[in-house]
Amino acid sequence: MRIPLAWLEQECGGGVDRAALLDHLHGSGARAAPDADRAVEVEPPAALAHLGSVRGLAAEIRARGGLAPLAPLALSTLPDGLPLSADGDAPGRVAAAVVRLPHAVRLPDTAADRLRAAGVALTGTVADLAAYVGLETGQPLGAADARSLDLTGLRLRTAEPAEPAADGLRTPPGTWVLAAGERTVAVLGRDAPPTAVSADGRATLVWAWWLDPTAPHPAARTGPEPDAYAPTAVRGHDPESCDRAVARLARLVTEWAGGTVTAAGRAGAAAPTPRVLRPDLGELRRLVDPDLDPATLASLLAAGGAAVAHRPEGGPLHVTVDARRPDLDGVPALAGEVARVRGYRTVPRRLPPSGAGPWPDPARLLRRGLTDAAVRRGLQQVLSPVLLRPSEPLTAVGAPPGAEPVTVHGRAGLRDMRVRGSLLPGLLGSAGRALRHTGAAHLFELGQVPLSAAYGDESWRFAVVLSGAAAPASLVEPRPRAVGFADLSGLLRTLAGAAGQEAPELSPRPYADFAADASFAVRVRGTTVGRAGLLSEETAALLDPAGERVFCAELDLGALGGLTPVPATVRLPEPLPLPAFNVSVVVPEPVSAGEVLRVVAEAGCTECRLVAVKDLLQGGRVPAGHLSLTVRAEFVPADGGPLRAEGRRRRETVLRALAGRGWSGR
Repeated sequence: MRIPLAWLEQECGGGVDRAALLDHLHGSGARAAPDADRAVEVEPPAALAHLGSVRGLAAEIRARGGLAPLAPLALSTLPDGLPLSADGDAPGRVAAAVVRLPHAVRLPDTAADRLRAAGVALTGTVADLAAYVGLETGQPLGAADARSLDLTGLRLRTAEPAEPAADGLRTPPGTWVLAAGERTVAVLGRDAPPTAVSADGRATLVWAWWLDPTAPHPAARTGPEPDAYAPTAVRGHDPESCDRAVARLARLVTEWAGGTVTAAGRAGAAAPTPRVLRPDLGELRRLVDPDLDPATLASLLAAGGAAVAHRPEGGPLHVTVDARRPDLDGVPALAGEVARVRGYRTVPRRLPPSGAGPWPDPARLLRRGLTDAAVRRGLQQVLSPVLLRPSEPLTAVGAPPGAEPVTVHGRAGLRDMRVRGSLLPGLLGSAGRALRHTGAAHLFELGQVPLSAAYGDESWRFAVVLSGAAAPASLVEPRPRAVGFADLSGLLRTLAGAAGQEAPELSPRPYADFAADASFAVRVRGTTVGRAGLLSEETAALLDPAGERVFCAELDLGALGGLTPVPATVRLPEPLPLPAFNVSVVVPEPVSAGEVLRVVAEAGCTECRLVAVKDLLQGGRVPAGHLSLTVRAEFVPADGGPLRAEGRRRRETVLRALAGRGWSGR
C-alpha cells in the first residue's frame, strides 16, 4: 500500500523522518521502500496488518514520540435491511451497504491531494471514497453497480465447480465468495479495485471482507492445478474490521458527497472475545528496560493493538488484547511488542540476570572431581552389574547394617534377582579377576545404589578396592611392594581434597565383612560420609585368589556433597631479607652503642631501626679502655644496581665517617 507522507505527518502532529520510519518498518518485518518523495510503499506481515494504514503507522509513531493516542474515527450507524447470509462454516466475514450519490463526488482539497500522492486517479465516484477509507484504515473496500445485482440473495459461500469466472479471473472450487444470486460479487482473498459507478443517484453496493489467515487454501481441498488461485490479500485484521470500514465509508458518503445509505448488512464469523492478560509489570520492565515508566509502557502497548487498564497499587497489569493480535499471548510476546514499537535500538545493552543461565550441577561437579582424582592416582574405573543373583557369594557384601535387599520379581531369567545395596559386591568381583590375571587390583566405581523399592529413592556412591602389588619389583626392592593401609588412607585424603574438604578422620567402627581391628567410619568435619577398612579373612576367601589383603572404602556422595566446601588456604611466602653490610668498630668505653649505631645509619643512608649490634668484644686484642662492636646495617636498595656493589659503597662511606670521628673500623 502506498502511504502519503503528508497525510502521515498530519496524523502524527509533526514531521516524520522517512529513514527512521523505513528502519522501524524493516525491524518490524514489513517490506517498505520509498516511493518518489511524497509516499512510502508498505507491505506488512499478516500479524501486523495495521502497519499498512495511515492511522496504524501514525499510532506507533505517536507512541514512540510520547504523544497522546489518536482519537477514534467517527463512524456512522448503519441501517439494516440488506439481506446478507453466510454458510455455517464460513471462515470469513462480509459487511456491505447500499449507497446513493446524487451527483459527482468532490473531495476536500486536502483529501484529494492525499489520494493523488498515493497514486489514486480521481473518478468523482464512490471509488474515491473507498480508496480514501482503504488508505486510512488499511481495509480495502469494493464497489459495484447494484442495478445489475440481485440484492435479495447476497450470500457468503464457496464457489461451485461449474461457477463462471469473476472479473475474467478463474475461481477454483472451494474458494469463499460473496455471491448475489448466481453472480460472484467478490472473492475473499482478492482485492479487486472498486468500480467507478456513475454518481447519478443510482444504487451502489459497497462491501469489505475479512478472511481468517488460518483458513485452508482451496488447492488443498481440490488438488494442485497449474493455474490454481493463490490468495494475495489474506490479512490479519479482526473480523469486525470490515464492519468499521463500511461504517466509515457511509459517514464520508453523507458528509463529503451528500449521499445516503439505504440499507446495510453483515454476515459471517464474529469477533472472538478479547483476551485479558495479567502480566507482571516488573517482569515486563526487566525484559525491555528497567527504567521504563508504566505510562509509556501502556501507550506502546496501545499502539500495537492492546489496551492497558488501570492497575491497582502493587497489582499486575490488565492488558486487553483484541482479535487482530493473536500473537500477543504472554509476557515475552508483550515485551517483544513494546520493544518493537519503541525501537529495538532503544533496548539497553545489558547482561542477562544471574538466574537466567544454566549453572553447573554441584553434584555432577563432585562426581567429576572424584573421578579425575582417582584416575590421577592410577586407579582404573569399572562398571559392575546392578542386578545380582542370590547364589553369588558376594551378594550381601557391603550392605548397610539392617538393610533388606531389594528383590526383583520379573520375567524368566530375571526372577528372584537382587538389586545391589552397595557398590562393593560387583567391584570385589572385578578385583578378584584382576588379582588372578595381573596380581594387582587398583579399582574404583561410581554409581547409584537404591535405598528402597520406591522409584527414585537412590543415592550416588564412590567405592574403591586396593589389593595386590602397589609397585613392581626393582633392583632396590627385589619383591613387589604390597598395598598397605597407608595407600588407602592417602587415597581418601586425595578424594577429600578433590571434594573441597579437609583431611578425613578415620574413627573405629565395626562393619560387617570388615576385619574387627581394621574397620573405620570415614568422617569429615564431624559427619560420617562413608566407611573404609580391611576386608575380613572370611570375605576375602570368597575372591578368586584367596589369602590376599583387600582394602576397601565406600563414600556416600550425598553426605559428602552436602558439606560446605572449605576454602583453600593460601600461605603467603616469607619476604626476602634486606641486603646488609657489617662493620667492626673500636671505640673508647665512654662512647655509647647508640651513638655508634646513629653514625652508621647516617653514613650508610639507612634507617636506625635497620641497624643493630651483632657482636660485642672486650679485651683480647682490643686496646685497654676500648670496646669492639660488630654492627650489622640493612638497607633498602636505591639505584637498582648490583647489591654487592651498593653494599660495598655504603660500607666504605661508613668507614670514612668513623675515621673522621677518630674511631677505627674495618
